[in-house]
Amino acid sequence: MSAPAKKRFRLPLHQLLAYCSLTIPITAVGMPVTTYLPPLYAGQGGLGLATIGFIFMIARIWDVITDPIVGVLVDRFQWRHGRRKFWIALSVPLLCVTAFFLFMPARGEPASAGALLFQLLVLYTGWTFLQTTHQAWGADLTPDYDERSKLFGYREMMSAGGTLLILSLPALLGAWFSFDAYGEVASMGWFLALVLPLTILIAFSLVPDKSITPVIADRPKMTLSQILSGMKERAIWRILAVEICVGIGVGITASTFLFIARGVMGMERGASSILLIFFIFSIVGIPLWLWVSRRLEKHIALQIVCLYSLVCNLALIPVLIWGSLWQFIALVALLGLSFGAPQALLRAMIADQVDREEVRTNINKAGFYFAFMGTSYKIGQAAAIGVSFLLLALIGFNPEVPENPDHRMGLIMVFTLVPVVIFGLCILICRNYPLTRDVQAKDRETLRARAALKDGEAEAPVTAG
Repeated sequence: MSAPAKKRFRLPLHQLLAYCSLTIPITAVGMPVTTYLPPLYAGQGGLGLATIGFIFMIARIWDVITDPIVGVLVDRFQWRHGRRKFWIALSVPLLCVTAFFLFMPARGEPASAGALLFQLLVLYTGWTFLQTTHQAWGADLTPDYDERSKLFGYREMMSAGGTLLILSLPALLGAWFSFDAYGEVASMGWFLALVLPLTILIAFSLVPDKSITPVIADRPKMTLSQILSGMKERAIWRILAVEICVGIGVGITASTFLFIARGVMGMERGASSILLIFFIFSIVGIPLWLWVSRRLEKHIALQIVCLYSLVCNLALIPVLIWGSLWQFIALVALLGLSFGAPQALLRAMIADQVDREEVRTNINKAGFYFAFMGTSYKIGQAAAIGVSFLLLALIGFNPEVPENPDHRMGLIMVFTLVPVVIFGLCILICRNYPLTRDVQAKDRETLRARAALKDGEAEAPVTAG
């Protein structure tokens, strides 16, 4: 493809930022629901840890089940004015209305387990519509191999920025208002209810809702057999396997970080500040990995990212055993440089697989593929908690006494060596990945030629026989 042809498909910066802004409300759902809501409802809400654990487990199972269903809906049914915006708009009432009930429970009154479960199911359904459709929309916006990496890289940068904002929101508002646990959660509910409509308005106003290849009127609809046939491509399973592994690696670091901060580094306070540093460096690191991807291939850049994470985790071992707090903070910052890059590169790779599948079947399955990406990451995060907590249980670790010296070395090994193995596996899975820059360019050329042929047939005059 010529350079001018490539340039035509590059998104203007204002459209790129408008598209990525929707990642902020996506983050505003995930972070509070998993971090702030369970303690509030278990403690002041009076439901207890066991009930809250069961309710949130059911909600996450529901979330995983609805992923592929939403993906098929997003691909199969299209609004006459566009492919994606209708489904994103549908998420607004599901998320905003639910936020007022879920994030603002009655103060001083016992919470209802049934009401909490119902609200979580509605919230997760809206979240799935928003997140899945938003990623599928990104695959529609540009056919360029490197521009897709840039788009999803900016998306991950905005996601990390949203996480920083959510983490600091209580402290920022606390400078002017007096907050308890109810107030903290309510502020996040108001944030979601205000930011989601605003970012949707910005994105809908500035970003087009159209396919990079024209939608053909007689294009076949997705059936169950076609959905299953789309999962026969081995390269897709390799991407999903890496997504699961990344979810495990990141999840183990996240789920055991506070144990390490308290039990190994002796930090009673300040662990959240280190997390802020981690996310700041993740924003800084993504452009670096996009630069590597442009000069090599996406899968090679992904292998280098995983190798970098592997080395950082190995370097943490001597620091955790003999090093100082400042050395620990420095290595956490360096590890943060690689945090968002795997998700960005993997989503750009699955967007290329959408093209490959459309060449094969003449059906765009972006929603379905990105839904399975979401499911894979959730499976990885769930497995991370299961694996890390099981290993810690085997060594007799007590989370109430993380500083126990008898368990110190075991805790360090779980925190570092398990991610090392996981990232090493990612490197092996990505070896000889077949969908390279040249192959993707040929797929795009095939789709353009096919669409031009269909347009020519539609415009050809009908002669009488």
